[in-house]
Amino acid sequence: MDDYLDQELDRLNQQKTLAIKLQRGVVPYTLLLFSFAVLLNYQLAVSLFWASYIIGMGSSNNSLPTGLKSYQEVLIMLGLGFLVLQREIFIFALTIILFIQLVDDFIDFHSEDYINRENFVNYLGEWGTILLILFSLIIALQIDWQTSLIVMIMTLVIIKLLQLVN
Repeated sequence: MDDYLDQELDRLNQQKTLAIKLQRGVVPYTLLLFSFAVLLNYQLAVSLFWASYIIGMGSSNNSLPTGLKSYQEVLIMLGLGFLVLQREIFIFALTIILFIQLVDDFIDFHSEDYINRENFVNYLGEWGTILLILFSLIIALQIDWQTSLIVMIMTLVIIKLLQLVN
């Protein structure tokens, strides 16, 4: 989703992402892969997806197609998450996705010429981002260290696979 939404920035940075390569096909293939994840563990899959949405949209104040501001949708998703998902899994998902997003933003900040203005480093500074990276990682590891390691390893595997495809 991040690559899909950031296509313009990726083009400016001369990055060839799978979203750019697949164009319109990225949505059906993403949904297909997500359905497999749901079959494996629906609580974790939905929690990780919702956490990705919340973390990805949480730093924006844009008006969305629903007519709501980003932060309003985030608050609704947070409320729904705590209402319908297992609390511990949802909190875990929020912290591990925050960790991944912060690391990604930190890397982007130092490697790209054109930076998304909603990059966490722009808001928190480098040291603030590093501290929040460590804080979110510690919380995720405290909640579920095994799944934390699996998510981090799979994130690296997916990144490497995407680099090979491009």
